[in-house]
Amino acid sequence: MKRRPITTILILIGLGFAAMMVYFYIQEGSMEGAGARMDETLQDAGDAVGEAAKETGEAAGDLVEDIADGPDDE
Repeated sequence: MKRRPITTILILIGLGFAAMMVYFYIQEGSMEGAGARMDETLQDAGDAVGEAAKETGEAAGDLVEDIADGPDDE
């Protein structure tokens, strides 16, 4: 039986999340500590993605301005 790609992706994401929770549970010794650690990890990842998106947007804006200004070899 073939699985749909979206189902496979969702299963992999779920398994990854569960594996991280087990890892943090072993380190922290409780689900409360594991959840707090997971929150910190996801927040850090979100901050990094947000900063990368901001920098990409700024670079795209600079590119559009450069194209609109025309060649600089005058």
